Amino acid sequence: MSFEGVIIALSGLALSVVSFVFGKIFSQSENILDRKREAYKAFLRFCPAPNEAHSEDMILHTDFQREIGILTVYASMDVLKFAGEYFNKFADAQETLVNVEEAGHPIFIDLMTSYNRMVWAMRNDAMTWSIFAPAKKARTYQPSLNPEDFK
Repeated sequence: MSFEGVIIALSGLALSVVSFVFGKIFSQSENILDRKREAYKAFLRFCPAPNEAHSEDMILHTDFQREIGILTVYASMDVLKFAGEYFNKFADAQETLVNVEEAGHPIFIDLMTSYNRMVWAMRNDAMTWSIFAPAKKARTYQPSLNPEDFK
């Protein structure tokens, strides 16, 4: 075998190893993103919606606590930060909004904005490596309604 043949064979072998490693990294990344999507989907099934702040019932139960635990394993720091903010606002809003029938109450709008920000952060995190991910300039949540719009 000539010197050029050895170089070509070694180059082919090196390219195969690099391709294998990148394929493994991509496969693991897709696996983690799929698990994140499932964790977010399950969490949102149990998460109290902003409309539930009008109810006197406490929403936290054992299954929801389990989903929060799973969320902490897979969620990004932004998701966890916005989820914590939402639950703090939910508890405060529930004290005020119980049996309130007024549409567009400023506390409700603030709570809904906080919920949407949490879901937006989940979407950004779950779409990280996807072609469907929002453009870089659109990754910051922009509320479509402000409490001032209802005054």
